[in-house]
Parts: sequence; structure tokens; C-alpha cells
Amino acid sequence: QMKATFKIINGKLKMSGGKGDIEFAFFDNNKKVEDIPLKQDNYFLANYICTNDATIEWDEKRWAPTVLNLTKTKTTCSLYFEKPYDSICNTTGLESFGCYLAKTAELEVNTKTKLAYDETSDKNVRFVGDSPNNYLYFNCDEGKEQSSSTCETWRIIGVMDNITKISEDGQNTETNGANIKIIREKIDKSLIWDKSENTVNNGYGVNEWSTSDIEQLLNNDYLNRISENLCYDGSSYSSKVCPNWEEIGIKDNARNMIENVLWHTGTFYSSSEGDYIAGSSYDAERSNRNGKEQCTNYGGSYCNDKTERRATWIGKVGLMYPSDFAYAVGNIRSSCLKRTLANYSNSCKSNTWLMDYKTDQWTMTPANNNSYANYIFFIASETGSVLSNMSYYSKAIRPTLYLKSDVKIIDRDYEDYGSINHPFELDYSL
Repeated sequence: QMKATFKIINGKLKMSGGKGDIEFAFFDNNKKVEDIPLKQDNYFLANYICTNDATIEWDEKRWAPTVLNLTKTKTTCSLYFEKPYDSICNTTGLESFGCYLAKTAELEVNTKTKLAYDETSDKNVRFVGDSPNNYLYFNCDEGKEQSSSTCETWRIIGVMDNITKISEDGQNTETNGANIKIIREKIDKSLIWDKSENTVNNGYGVNEWSTSDIEQLLNNDYLNRISENLCYDGSSYSSKVCPNWEEIGIKDNARNMIENVLWHTGTFYSSSEGDYIAGSSYDAERSNRNGKEQCTNYGGSYCNDKTERRATWIGKVGLMYPSDFAYAVGNIRSSCLKRTLANYSNSCKSNTWLMDYKTDQWTMTPANNNSYANYIFFIASETGSVLSNMSYYSKAIRPTLYLKSDVKIIDRDYEDYGSINHPFELDYSL
């Protein structure tokens, strides 16, 4: 039997695991309501609390709960629904830049031409399409009016929810944060991801982000505007002149805006990116799998490195994920998000702003390979597909980072605020 004080709209109750009765209560952003909030109104189930050790599995497609372990009478379950706007604004504060974008997304999510919520459990807000207004002045000259001559022009990937922030000393951790993720234009089109001695993986590099050459360059030389590491170009590992880190590196005022966060460095189970679409790619990046597992399991020839493999990394500057590229697609979004990453081409690649038709772009995600422990995913410039290649090859890098959640935007009365003509401006006075 089911005992319900409130109506269930567009939902069905499925009981599993025993006998009993149950009473539901529904909450809209912690306010008790009579009817269940609807999916078409852009709600999602944020949390639930059940008595008598009962649990709920929520089916997004059917918009219905499956109640597990319903073994006792007078079980009650409170279901808490939110909109992504509420979730982000409650986390970041109503005056934050992240909330500003979330509120804008509430207005534009149905058109899916500029901003859209992704289909992940985190309900991230992403800029989508071939030319969204997601330009941002960043890394500006201190004390000068923000312009294209005093700032770099970055682009906003979106507002990422459920971010874990770590204090600089590593002592304090804050979970479930919401932070804006931004990406720079490429700073060099010919840098290797990692190299290794000839006795390690046959000299082809190691696909562990935390120890990679590119991680050291980005989080030491680039982040601090110093020159301590060599730069390399191509499989011959020939030394090359590094970018001018003092000139293009992160300035003090911008560095203070960067959040120290936990990044996900997991990878796909399969050695073929052709098995994954955007959603499964997002989940795989957050898995505990690493880029050496397949090589070890299959007895591959080139995975003798002793590097400790990790599924997460704490730091400030990374690269984009394969899923960032996949989820940036715009007005044919529904069909493209069903395509595998290896097939992300033609009309899909022409509808994503993260596409670069001139150079391949490295991601920070390792790839499983049966023979090698040095494969990395990259965005192919000709096809728009997400493929994998050895880490000792040279490809473009685009520094990617998270802004602190309390970063605020300067209010400007531009109809096209965020466009290439009027990029968003941040308040550096805080």
C-alpha cells in the first residue's frame, strides 16, 4: 500500500525490497509544497531524506522514484527539489559572477543558443554554440582600465557545480562549491605533454597529469611568471625557447582570483574513445581508472614506469576535459550529445566554440591503451573528433582554471555584454 499526503504529478511509485507503506513530502528549495516540482520547469532532485533506512533511486527520464529497502510501516521520505539557478546562487552568493550567469541561463536555457544546463548530475551551466558571448577580460595590467590592450581575452566554459575547493595550505576542504571555469587561447602550438628517459616506457612519456612536464610548466613557470623548466618540441625532445612567461604569465591580481581545486584525472575503461558520448565521458573522467590499467592488464610492452597513478589532482591550472569540448556544442545539441567522441565531427564540430581548425589541442585526460602507458586525449583540428596520441607529440595547450566563487562582475550596460566587442569585466578591487 501507499499512503500519500501529497499528490504525485507525472510520476509513479515503484516499491522494491520489501513491504510497507510510505508517505512523501515535496520541497521546492526547502519550502514545502503540495505537488511535486516538474522536470519541464527545469527542476532536479537535489536531496532526499527517508526514515527506516529506506533509500531512493531517482529516474530522470520517468521523473519517478524507486524506493528501496521499504521494509517497515510509516516510512516517510522528504524529496528536495531545486533549479540549477538556486543551487549555484545559494552556493556562490547572489552577487557573484557565477550567480549572474546562472540567472542568465534560466532565461536562455530553452533556446540553447548561448547557455545551457548540461545533462550531468552536477547540472553545470555551459556556454554552447559556435559563437556565444562568453568572452572575459582576465590577467589584466594592475590599476589600468580593462581593454584588449591591458588584458588578455579569455573565454568562459561555464559554471561548474559540485567543485571541491582546497585551501592553499591543504588543511581545509570545502565541497559542493560552484565555480566559473575559464580557458585561455592557446599560448603555444607545439609543446609536448610529457617526456621520459629511454628506459621508461621506451622514452614515450608517462600519461600521469600530476607528474607531467606540461603540469609543471603551467603551475610553476606560467602561474608564477618565472622560467625554471625547459620546453620541448616533438618526439626528438629537442629543447626549444619557452614562451615568455614573465610577459604572458599570470599576474598577481589575477592569481588571487584563481581557486585551488580538486581536478579529476580519471579516464575511460575502454581503449577506444569511440565507445563514449559526452555524458559517459564526463563520468569516466571522474572515475578511479588511470591510463596505465589497460597496458598492465594486457601485458603491454611500454608501461614499465614506476609513477604513482592518481584519479585526482589538486592545483590551479589544468587543461580542458574531453567532455568540456563535447558539451560546448550548440543548436544541434540533442543529436550531437548522442554521438561518440570519435564521431564528433561535421555539423557538430562547426557548432562548438572550443573547436580549433588550425592545431590539435591537448586535454588533461589520459587514455587507456593496451600497449602504451602514455596516451592522452586531444581534440583533432581537422575532424573535430576526440582522439588519443602519445604524450611526447607536440600539440596546442590552452590553460584552464576555476575562478574563486566570490569573484564579482562589474556591471556594464551593454546589450552584448560578454561578446568579443564587450568582454565581461571582473572586479579586481576585492
